Amino acid sequence: MAEVRDNSSLTNEQALMVLNALPMVGSILCRRFLKRFQGKAVSVFNVTESELLSVKGVGKQTLDKILNWRKYFDLDKELSSIETRKLNFISLNNPLYPELLKEIYDPPIGYYHLGGMKEITQPCVSIVGTRMASLYGRKQARSIARELAKLGFCIVSGLARGIDYEAHMGAIDLGGKSIAVLGNGIDIIYPPEHFELYQALMKDGCVISEFPLGRTADKQSFPMRNRIVAGLSSNVVIVESGIRGGSMITANFATEYGREVFAVPGRLDQAHSLGCLKLIKEGATMFTSIHEFLEETQHSKEIQSIAQFERPKQTINYEILNDSERQIIDVLQGGERLSINQVAEAINENISAVNALMIQLELKHCLTKGMDGKYEV
Repeated sequence: MAEVRDNSSLTNEQALMVLNALPMVGSILCRRFLKRFQGKAVSVFNVTESELLSVKGVGKQTLDKILNWRKYFDLDKELSSIETRKLNFISLNNPLYPELLKEIYDPPIGYYHLGGMKEITQPCVSIVGTRMASLYGRKQARSIARELAKLGFCIVSGLARGIDYEAHMGAIDLGGKSIAVLGNGIDIIYPPEHFELYQALMKDGCVISEFPLGRTADKQSFPMRNRIVAGLSSNVVIVESGIRGGSMITANFATEYGREVFAVPGRLDQAHSLGCLKLIKEGATMFTSIHEFLEETQHSKEIQSIAQFERPKQTINYEILNDSERQIIDVLQGGERLSINQVAEAINENISAVNALMIQLELKHCLTKGMDGKYEV
């Protein structure tokens, strides 16, 4: 591979890779550079010092990193490793960069990508939670991921122990797709016991990281990872979490980005349920079922692209119904969605009586109530 000897030989993608790796630059400053220099990252390494200092956020230390970037990043070594490992570097200027991720206020300058490309363009749902998950939490995470993957969603998580692991496994167990976002370089598998999951994701999904190769995880890198987990998806599901921790950071990012946050309720006497209960108290939507999730999210264009909101038709056991209940079911069997008033008028009964009957039919799983208050079988 040809050696990069001077700044004039840098390509735009290489310039973005360098900016991505340099300390004290970051995604927000990079976007200012791109705005100032008409989208040409190479200009950052070819303009005068005074031009760089005129960009908001550039001080003497940042200027030093840019002018002497070779001291901080070995581009030739990185390019060689990318080729050897068959990786891709997807920059902000790349057409493959996810539009949803680009919408957040601090999108990564670029990210390293290993595995399939299609997953990034699928409607994504992030499922995250504590590393110290209970049996209940693990079961819920795997079940939710499995059902959403079956519908066509790509499941996003962080490859961590506990809930993240179950979310990835739930998706790929049945041939679905999943994306793991790492808090370290893509060449480092952490935790190491997830080696087989890492390999499986390369086949049935992908692994991504914004960090240069060889970068180990630290207290700063995990929150950075969490913002990408939130940014890739239109919806984030928190399965189990303490009051503090990475999952709560992900939920906060999701709220800031205008993404809908769901929380799975748990036991009041368990510490890893308190985060979810706090989120629900503060306005997150309680996750109760896949059907309810689809009801809540079907307005989203990402969700509409899958368009699988129909609840499977249930076989109704007429033997457990009384005459009035059978009348209501007969009215709804035509496929119409009706309000209580419309049902009451159709069977010539008062509204309070019909309301009580509707509740009983819901409990018997014979009909369902939509977000607009209308009923259907």
